Amino acid sequence: MNVYLIYASTSGNVEITIEFIAKLLSYMGFETKLIRSEQTNIGIIVKNNKFVFATSTWDHGKINPFFVNLFESMQKHNFQNKQAAFLGLGDRRYEPVFFCRAIDQIRDLWLEKGGQAVLPTLKIQGEPYDQLPTIVAPWANLLARTWAYKND
Repeated sequence: MNVYLIYASTSGNVEITIEFIAKLLSYMGFETKLIRSEQTNIGIIVKNNKFVFATSTWDHGKINPFFVNLFESMQKHNFQNKQAAFLGLGDRRYEPVFFCRAIDQIRDLWLEKGGQAVLPTLKIQGEPYDQLPTIVAPWANLLARTWAYKND
């Protein structure tokens, strides 16, 4: 089963986290494809069914600039019968009200356009390194089990 992991990363924290998730999913038998959001053609989303979207939040609750073009393209499509999981990285020290707001916007658009969210959004506070085994791994394992169960 193919899973496309589409992400925007500037400082590398999102990239490290999404690569970790991809390795876990691969280990559990999924075919994973990592794609930076700025290199993602909307056709990839239109033609496939399972995704993990990941980004950080920028400048008072805005979507990472690398994700903006894809987000705008997503507004023009329907995602009925498509499933996704969502990962946000943020820091509550900067305007806690906007903590991981960018991934919330992407998830909201996905749902508005008919897509399904298979798990609650994973939101990581601060740098992810220490949280990979304790928070990210259990979430990725649950994601794999959910997709494996829904595919049976």
